Amino acid sequence: MIPLLGLVVGSTMAEMVPFSQRWDVQLESAQPADILDKLDLSGTKLEAVRLAAERGDQITALTALRAYYRTRFPQPNRPPKFSTADRESANAIAKHIFQWGPYQEVDYGEDLDWEQDPAGDIEWVAGIFRFYWVPVLAKAYAATGEEKYAQAFVSLTTDWIGKYPLDNWTRAHPVYTHWRGFAWLDIQTGIRAKNLCIAFKAMVHAEAFTPEFLGLLLASLYDHQVKTQNVPMGTVHNKAIFEQRGFVNTAAAFPEFKESRSWMELGLERARENLLAQVTEDGVHREWCGGYHRSVLRDAVDIMNLLEDAGIAVPEDYRQCVRLMYDFIFGIATPDLGFPMFGDTGRPLRTTNNRSSWPLYSMLEGATKLFGDPKYAALARLDPEHLPRQMSFAWPQAGHCVMRSAWCPDQIYFALHCPAPGLSAHDSPDNGTFELYGYGRWLMTDTGFYTYGHDAEARNWHRRTNVHQTLTLDGRDSRIQGKIRLWASQPCWDAVVVENEAYPDLLHRRSVWFVDRKVLVLLDEAIGTATGSLDLHFQLAVGNATIDHERRQARTQFADANVLVWADPRAPITMEDGEGWFSGEYGSRERRKVFSYRHDSPAPARFLTVLAPFKGTQPPPVSARICGDPTIGDSQVEIDVEFSGRVWRIGRHLEREEAWCRSVEH
Repeated sequence: MIPLLGLVVGSTMAEMVPFSQRWDVQLESAQPADILDKLDLSGTKLEAVRLAAERGDQITALTALRAYYRTRFPQPNRPPKFSTADRESANAIAKHIFQWGPYQEVDYGEDLDWEQDPAGDIEWVAGIFRFYWVPVLAKAYAATGEEKYAQAFVSLTTDWIGKYPLDNWTRAHPVYTHWRGFAWLDIQTGIRAKNLCIAFKAMVHAEAFTPEFLGLLLASLYDHQVKTQNVPMGTVHNKAIFEQRGFVNTAAAFPEFKESRSWMELGLERARENLLAQVTEDGVHREWCGGYHRSVLRDAVDIMNLLEDAGIAVPEDYRQCVRLMYDFIFGIATPDLGFPMFGDTGRPLRTTNNRSSWPLYSMLEGATKLFGDPKYAALARLDPEHLPRQMSFAWPQAGHCVMRSAWCPDQIYFALHCPAPGLSAHDSPDNGTFELYGYGRWLMTDTGFYTYGHDAEARNWHRRTNVHQTLTLDGRDSRIQGKIRLWASQPCWDAVVVENEAYPDLLHRRSVWFVDRKVLVLLDEAIGTATGSLDLHFQLAVGNATIDHERRQARTQFADANVLVWADPRAPITMEDGEGWFSGEYGSRERRKVFSYRHDSPAPARFLTVLAPFKGTQPPPVSARICGDPTIGDSQVEIDVEFSGRVWRIGRHLEREEAWCRSVEH
């Protein structure tokens, strides 16, 4: 009896004891000579295989099995699209030249050292062991039919299988010595199995794909199943879903394995248990990172589809979790169909206005196909007829919210991030931070994570609290102890109040009003008795900008759309420049202008600022003032804000859970 994970919804990694730490488990590699015994050959289509196996004729049996798979996985009528870049990549791999991420390619030579770390980045090594290169060769062969790609696949895979037998699964990596069992880690095993299944359908038609190699490959895939079955990750983490995706994928791709059905049922139980534990009840992945939300959702959907295709019912709570994860994508999606760059989330440079190539397009289209709800595809295609009236959303359990002015390219978009502790280190200590988009461009952006497998100093710099759009005490990193205290959304305005127990004896409360869906008013309160310097940090998008220390204002200087950051010139604050970087893609970053407001007094203290996006180059006149003299930290506060010749009175009352925003006469 193989145990399940024993997880509890809401569990954290620190509370779990991963099965992958059970180093005493002895696993035995399957032998190609015995692989036919692992298969159910009773079907009529496998009669030739069975008869040859009964005679003890292994090669004839495997030859017949290869013929069976060639029929079962017919070559497509149309070859896949194959670009010049695809060919160059496949040609390089065929010569044992590998390249990953932002790094230069490396020739591994004839005697491959799979564990080498030429870039000084564990992500390179992990990519090699996850067989990122296998789909590249498979696509090349499917598109061209050239045997050199199949020969490369066969020789490389054979070499790896020979050097990393399951018998020695606990072997540590020579560079990253703390990664015991690196080659057979959960995520490596799951993704590698998935990539091998992808390649099999194309490569089985090649001459290089001999009966002997078929036996070797099936034995290795069986080893992958044995590893995951007996030593799963056992931790609430994205990796556990990736692992089970490979486990279910292999079982579904090769139902000929006698244990295929039981593997799929076990994979469902484990995937369900882990998915529900790592996603909030309002549909947000608990690592608070858009890239991992998307990847976990993708694999969870693939698992669900594979199971249902096999006639295995998926529980309703699993389906509902998937639906809510799609709803989060729908609500949080940026105007360029990506995620806000919170935590380890990037933003690749957009090279085309073709929406179908934008990051979340295909997922939104897929959600409509899966659930029959037109809103997802409507957002992908920007079809106003099927988009809801509601444009702003909050996810209280996740500490996220988004405010929008419209469903259109010229919208103002504001996303804010203030969660509780996540499941891993993919989030940054930046609670209260935000991103702002307006009138067709990003105006205030996150710093970006830059790297996480290389250059620890640079990674730590990009994670620091004081390089995000939030409050710091003495420039130190804050704690991640956030929550949404209040959320209100009306046709012409939104309001949110978030709090973060940022430091001992200091609570950061940020109140935001989206007034007339045109300007954003921020009231930041440092509540408590902690001593030290209080700074409120802001980051402008890459490009020219003006920082006016005397007037305590800053604004971008683009030709089409900009933002003005306003602070009361009479407030007891000074304005300071800072060091600014922006990284949208892994391993790449560029300078940008940043600044902070430093309060003249220690806590308790408050800052009042206005963010005014505008078209063109002439900023609008804006101003704001707090009504009366409320005590810092009071439940109730009112503010008058003036812009575009109108005055608005905004406010909130936390005890009554109310917010308001109304136009008033001068």
